Amino acid sequence: MVVESLVRHRLTAWVLVLTTQALVLMTGCGRSAPAASQSGTAVVIFIDFSASVTGEDRASFRREIEAEILPSLSAGDRLLIAPIHDKTLTDFRPLVDTSLPARPHFNGFLDNVLKFNRSAKELDAQILLLKDKTRTEVANVFAKRFASKYTDIFSSLLLAQKLFYDETRRKVLILMSDMIEDSPPYNFEKVSWSPATTEKTLSELDAKGLIPKLAGVCIYVSGASAASAELAENIGRFWQAYFRRAGADMEPSRYAHVLLHWPPSNSCHSTT
Repeated sequence: MVVESLVRHRLTAWVLVLTTQALVLMTGCGRSAPAASQSGTAVVIFIDFSASVTGEDRASFRREIEAEILPSLSAGDRLLIAPIHDKTLTDFRPLVDTSLPARPHFNGFLDNVLKFNRSAKELDAQILLLKDKTRTEVANVFAKRFASKYTDIFSSLLLAQKLFYDETRRKVLILMSDMIEDSPPYNFEKVSWSPATTEKTLSELDAKGLIPKLAGVCIYVSGASAASAELAENIGRFWQAYFRRAGADMEPSRYAHVLLHWPPSNSCHSTT
């Protein structure tokens, strides 16, 4: 009797241990599901449609979106495209806004493997359809004629702060522009550039609340150009200082006339 009682006691203890472990694992998987649904990358592209940007540059922008950026998107990612113009803050309307469905988290205790794999294939097919639809929308954007009196990059960056607010996905901002700010009272082609000019301009912008908070945002610039190499270098140095003050990650190698080093590496972000 003593032996039987001891055996029953040990069996009961093992059942309790295994049950507890299973509950812990199931609970842990349940908690991770919302995080999985928020994984991915939020890519925001601002495109300059001002007169200073040539048709050849716009064709290059379109190729970069269709051939490089769109193919790199995966489950859980978002792509938003908006114009840079003189009414960015007062009349904002995205030209393209596509969110790809997130890939569900597999739960070994609850999910049927065959059903899960079938759902994964259906998800992949849905993503391909969404990418095709987005490619058509991008083509329509560049087929239209947009005109802007000014190139207000500063306002676009303030809007980027709003778009990324509370964004839990990785944040990537692409500026497709010559980066020549032309909005009252700033016209970068008429500025007498020097280190003092850059610091003075940044202090003015800071005082006016025109430097956004872009911590955790990975920045790319495609299309940077100017009438002379000297002017292009001065404008480039200004934007490097601007993005440092905004807390963003803007490596000089990602500031260019074309889109370089895409897709971004895992280290492309800033926490300062």
